Amino acid sequence: MKKFLPLFLVALLCSARVSAQELRYGITGSMNVANYAMEVGGVSFEPDSRIGFRAGFRMEMDAPFIYEGFYFGGEVALSAKGSKFSTTLSDETVRVTSRPYYLEIPIHIGYRYMLGSGKVGLFGSFGPYFGVGLFGTNKVVAGAVETTPDTFNSDDLKRFDFGVGLRAGVCMFKHYQIYLGYDWGLINVAQADNSKLNNRNFYVGAAYMF
Repeated sequence: MKKFLPLFLVALLCSARVSAQELRYGITGSMNVANYAMEVGGVSFEPDSRIGFRAGFRMEMDAPFIYEGFYFGGEVALSAKGSKFSTTLSDETVRVTSRPYYLEIPIHIGYRYMLGSGKVGLFGSFGPYFGVGLFGTNKVVAGAVETTPDTFNSDDLKRFDFGVGLRAGVCMFKHYQIYLGYDWGLINVAQADNSKLNNRNFYVGAAYMF
């Protein structure tokens, strides 16, 4: 990872010198279907997904020095993730909704293929993402009692997340994008020694490029 980032930055600088007109900015938003890959005490669990959102700013930079159609894409976005699950303690069902919010920075390399007259095209990309937990609460319901402890604390989630993602979609009329994607968290974000939580997120979204 320490070697990858300098190489990526050098590639961005090289592509920036090719032509300033190849750098584009935009806004993006998506619906998240977030979940965890969960393991406690060596036993795997399948929690329910939580619907969230991701919204932010997007940048694309063409990379013709690799091959015509290649580009680098990056975003800075607020992303709502989490999951829903339940357990039983002392014969009482406890329902938990994890509601963390991350500042996420995905950095992808992609390929764009324009169809026919060039007004519509297909694209696909992949690359790492970096996430920093900003805020969030857990909704914990045990019987008639409901509490909302902070999500990022010494007993729950770590703030830093890292993973890889894929994205594919359609671009239209130079400005519009419709896409879907999936992110795999590679870091165990659980604070507890006997627990393992990895973020998983499927999303569907759109972007407008200026």
